[in-house]
Amino acid sequence: MDPALISRLIEFADAKGLPEAPREIGPHGLCMIRSRTPTPLQNALYAPLFCFVLQGRKEAHLGDRVVSYGRGDTMIVSVDLPTTNRVREASPHRPYVGLALRIDFAVLRSLQAEIDLSEPDLRTDHAIASGASGTAPQHAMGRLFDLLSRPAMEQQILTPLLIREVHFHMLMQEHGGMLRRLLQPDSHASRVNRAIVKLRRDYASPVSVNELANLAGMSLSSFHEHFKAVTATTPLQFQKDIRLLVARQKLADEGLSVTTAAFAVGYESPTQFSREFARKFGYPPSREARRGDESQAA
Repeated sequence: MDPALISRLIEFADAKGLPEAPREIGPHGLCMIRSRTPTPLQNALYAPLFCFVLQGRKEAHLGDRVVSYGRGDTMIVSVDLPTTNRVREASPHRPYVGLALRIDFAVLRSLQAEIDLSEPDLRTDHAIASGASGTAPQHAMGRLFDLLSRPAMEQQILTPLLIREVHFHMLMQEHGGMLRRLLQPDSHASRVNRAIVKLRRDYASPVSVNELANLAGMSLSSFHEHFKAVTATTPLQFQKDIRLLVARQKLADEGLSVTTAAFAVGYESPTQFSREFARKFGYPPSREARRGDESQAA
């Protein structure tokens, strides 16, 4: 790893007063995280992203599967996904440091036209995968971060080129099999992702599993099997997790009441919402609402 890049990232985070949590720091979904201490398991809603770890170690939990990624590794999340994660290795002297970029499937599709991805890939792939990455992704992500301090014209010209380069490295990673399958319109992964996109977009609307199976072009039994293989959960639990995660964000950031937040994410009963919220997060939604009020007052 490049010690100078790690130092620049830590100095940047300190100068900006960034919290010990992932934060977007640049255009096109460039994010970073610097954490000085290990963290407990936290619920999160991942968007498709590519993460490069420069220092420390983190892990994501998807069902019974634990994906660990540390110094020199990249982690790829291929679809929208409710999950839990935590920083495992970090200290004040050697904080966890990572750079991430949201995946742009339009860029991936443009690369697909120039790269031969037709070779069969028989490995079992997952919606979250990690592995050693080599130096090329580090250099590309480092240059993308360093562009933030360059003149506007330089950023305007070079940012799209570096975004494209990072996406190329994503596709070429050994653990990028799920991304490659998503670019094949008739693959099981691509069909399941149609349902995932609908659940993510229309999380507050009623939906039937039959409707999702038809959207994926699968029988009901086949859809259940392939959906769980990708997400480690059922479609209805997936939607419930998204609703609760979005509700928590609304309570914290928008100052909504518990009842308003419940209705906003599709619950018909605030009582049921409160019960399921407490079961998932370990505390009642009213506490999140109070925390949001305190943050806005500060």
